[in-house]
Amino acid sequence: MLTEHEIYTQPDDFERLLAFLNDLYIEDFARYLFESDVVYFVGCGSSYYLAVSASKYFSRVTGIDAKPLQSGEVTFASSFVLGSRDLKRSAVLISRSGDTTETVQALRKFNQMGIKTFGITLGEKSELRRICQSSLVLPLEERSVVMTKSFSCMLLSLFYLIDRMAKIASDYDRLVRLSRKFLHESEKSIESQAIDGAKHYVFLGTGVYEGIAKESALKLQEMSLTFAEAYSTFEYRHGPKSLVTDQTLVVLYASDQNPEEVTLLGEMQRLGASTVLRTPAAENGQDAFLQVLFGQLLGLIIAKRKGLNPDQPRNLSRVVFLADESR
Repeated sequence: MLTEHEIYTQPDDFERLLAFLNDLYIEDFARYLFESDVVYFVGCGSSYYLAVSASKYFSRVTGIDAKPLQSGEVTFASSFVLGSRDLKRSAVLISRSGDTTETVQALRKFNQMGIKTFGITLGEKSELRRICQSSLVLPLEERSVVMTKSFSCMLLSLFYLIDRMAKIASDYDRLVRLSRKFLHESEKSIESQAIDGAKHYVFLGTGVYEGIAKESALKLQEMSLTFAEAYSTFEYRHGPKSLVTDQTLVVLYASDQNPEEVTLLGEMQRLGASTVLRTPAAENGQDAFLQVLFGQLLGLIIAKRKGLNPDQPRNLSRVVFLADESR
């Protein structure tokens, strides 16, 4: 099974990717991102959720305003307005293939507006690589329809570049060494706690982990056709908790052991939900690329239990091309 193989071989990919990044000359690599007043992180689907986490991390490390944007909104929403033209603006475009129509069109729009662009992709010969002012093409191949290792590897790469350009200490060597154990323990947790039998899954995360929560819910939807939702942690109290029953599982990606997050989980337990607390493996959110493995595994395991083939997700294609490229 292709998707399963690509999930379980991620530790090997992380090792190769880290070696590649360590050899990368980046002294002038997208330096304009750090000279901007605002940086947009842009993508569709999984790439948008990656943008959510990357933008939060960028702001946390640099103090520069960063905003995640959906490519389709930039391209097609007539009411969409970017910030003041007086601001120094740049954009990070994220796409596994580098050819997703909405992201390519958003890139062209940014170029027309004089906004500096940086792309990250797996597509060596993609439009994203061709049109972006600067780009990073990862030495990685992913053949599955559902994004798994491309998500974790692009997220690791962005975090790595942000830290290295900001000249701050990072913990990626240790985290990559931890990845095999992390993958095994995540699988063991799912199997031993029988947490793949709920009818309603909720993923919560705040800050960097908000994008991880959203991506985890998407993995369950794509691979296992399961009812799954995701929210910024403290928003869940404000309405959505009305759906909680004894068939609900709430997974919280904790951020630096915030005690109020644990309090919220206790509240969900009193409402009848089962809960899973995913504790951080690093204090500053650098472990986000690892945390998403739990959601990927859960989606895979539920799909297999249902007799579904995650290599053939319903109604989905590997790259989204829109018929009218002229819009």
